[in-house]
Amino acid sequence: MLLLLTTFTCLFNCINSNIASIDFDNSEIKESLYDLDRSMLTQSFVRIFSNIATHQNLRDSTAGCSAKLGSLRDNIKSTDPALQRESIAFLDAFGKPGMGVSQGNLLMIGNYDMCPDIKNSDENQYTYCYIGAPSRESAVVRLDWSGCLPPECVPDHNDLDTWAASVLSDQALLLVNSSLKLENEHIECEKVMLYDTGAYIGTVLFAIVAVLVTSGTLLVLFQPTVESLTGSATREYSLTKILKCFDLQKSFESLTNTTTKPGQILCLNGIRVLSINWVVLGHCYLVYVNLAADKLWLFNTMIHRRNNPIIFNGYPSVDTFFTLSGFLVSYLLLKQLAKGATSWQHWFAYYFHRYVRLTPPYLMVILLEGFLLRQWIKGPFVVALDVFHKPCKDYWWANLLYINNLVPWKGDKICNTESWYLANDMQFYILAPIFIFLLFRSPISGVMSNLLTMAVSVIAACVITYKYKLGPSGYASLNRDDWWLLYIRPWIRITPYLIGILGGWFYWKHGKALKDRIELMAEWRKVVVAAPCWVITCVVQWAVVFGMYDNIKLANIERKAPSMLDSVTYQSLARIAWSCCLTLQIFLCQSGLGGFVNSLLSWSGWLVLSRLTYGVYLLHIGIMTIMLAQSRHSFYLHPDYEMAVRYVGTLIMSYLAAAILFICLEQPLASLEALSYRKPRTTSPKTEMTETKKDAPDDEVVKENGVSSPDLELAARKTSTEAETQLACEGGDEFVIENKYSDG
Repeated sequence: MLLLLTTFTCLFNCINSNIASIDFDNSEIKESLYDLDRSMLTQSFVRIFSNIATHQNLRDSTAGCSAKLGSLRDNIKSTDPALQRESIAFLDAFGKPGMGVSQGNLLMIGNYDMCPDIKNSDENQYTYCYIGAPSRESAVVRLDWSGCLPPECVPDHNDLDTWAASVLSDQALLLVNSSLKLENEHIECEKVMLYDTGAYIGTVLFAIVAVLVTSGTLLVLFQPTVESLTGSATREYSLTKILKCFDLQKSFESLTNTTTKPGQILCLNGIRVLSINWVVLGHCYLVYVNLAADKLWLFNTMIHRRNNPIIFNGYPSVDTFFTLSGFLVSYLLLKQLAKGATSWQHWFAYYFHRYVRLTPPYLMVILLEGFLLRQWIKGPFVVALDVFHKPCKDYWWANLLYINNLVPWKGDKICNTESWYLANDMQFYILAPIFIFLLFRSPISGVMSNLLTMAVSVIAACVITYKYKLGPSGYASLNRDDWWLLYIRPWIRITPYLIGILGGWFYWKHGKALKDRIELMAEWRKVVVAAPCWVITCVVQWAVVFGMYDNIKLANIERKAPSMLDSVTYQSLARIAWSCCLTLQIFLCQSGLGGFVNSLLSWSGWLVLSRLTYGVYLLHIGIMTIMLAQSRHSFYLHPDYEMAVRYVGTLIMSYLAAAILFICLEQPLASLEALSYRKPRTTSPKTEMTETKKDAPDDEVVKENGVSSPDLELAARKTSTEAETQLACEGGDEFVIENKYSDG
């Protein structure tokens, strides 16, 4: 950090003092460098980094680097073409201030691709280095500076970040305003990433999946050819059945299958897809703003738009998933309890199914984003991938135990930050049978236990909000601790899940009767009943999202905290209001009062996309971070179509990646799980063959139809085996099939 700061200082001083005296044969380069001096290298930067270079802590530590920079300065005027070329390339590849500094553009991105081509006299390559430092006053504005450094200036000290912090802590960066200060300075230079344990494990697991998918696909593809050549059916071993579950064609057919069964709640598919798209939209602004050249536009222009809460207050999209998950778990489990499924085997299957269905794809994404991407991805901002690697290296175990919303306690080092939701959902899933069983045995006790738990959650939200002076929501708060005090905590987020449980219980108990009663009503009565319900629920949901408009402006423009009454009321009741309205809307759709809304949400196309929502949730942050890490330049948040293109592109790439994850891992694992649930055979193969022969026509009749008896036996065995394997690969246990899409 120290050497890099000194390099910046010497570089800009050299350019500022000597550029006017440079004599080049190439007039275009000369004119470009003059323009560089006049319009880009401002006196502010020169003055600031001159102060840094003379700081007491940095003296007597940069002799080698200073000497090299001095030679680069002198070599600009050298008659030796090689030395002059090195100096010019060094200056050209360094990041420089661009336009829009007053709009928060502190991105000074060097030319990453030039670094390997720049070599010193000893043929040693230059190294790309990056320094980043967020401001204390704004979570959006930060300094990002990078460039190619000679080998003599590449930092190799462990305490450079500490030294830099002591230097920059009292230096005013006079770019946006005189009070802007930096904190948490960080330096990173490109280096060869060595494989660690996580990377090796990830490589092996990905290779195993690739072998299984390839083997299963080839087996299914060539098995008919082999059987026709040999004239005998291929015996189905356990390994064969396992490999067939990884067949790409069968997995793709499972993904694109739009066949539905009576009793399915089809409107949930549309709700699920639209909600995950909303989540991705909010995260796009959260991630891509780091590379925006007009960061302050968010607060100067966009913050004044009446529709800005769609971005800044999109938190109800997460509560939607909690509500749907509670609804489905309650409804499906109650159906099983009604059939007498109360043995320990059923409860083991309940928990085993959940862990097995969620964890393998989750683990693969952790290994990919946390350990492998930093080996594969190269770019100017590859340091962004550290947001995955460092936490995953220390806390991967917390993710696999689904306690990463509690460990680490402050949530600042969560492996795969967005996975806090999975931890909450798994914890709620573990506790759900307590509430559901009470509802099944004693509805009054069940309802009271749910309401009492929600009351405790509401009181906790009120107390924490009041004690720590938190705002009503993340972007409407001056206290950044809202994230770990409220947002990721299970005792705060459980209320939508409990409302979903109550909704699933009510639908299981009264749904059919309610639907039958409504079907007997006249059309005008249906309109009279449905219209007020839809209007009220939509108005309440609109208020939950857009009611934060004034508070968001107050916190981000005037830098004033919203009233404590607003904060306490919203933090404690907004989730309940949103989830209650959503649950009622599900009832309306399922009871025949949904109208065109139900038709839209129940469209068969949503069914395919809904199977990918879990993968989209796991992968979309990683996809955006990859794009960020490899970006060679900044971009603008406005006009809006700039961001729209990035959002649509991210969404498409996320769904494509999720489709690959589903076809290669999720669906094969579901098929393998179905194999384990398959009921034992009631008839032995020998008895089955005896019965087949008993019922088979004699040889003469068969020959008249052009089919021999051995051919008939082969066809019978083949059909029986294929049907058996297909049944296993498509699911054999009712609970597994019904609960298939309640995960995530």
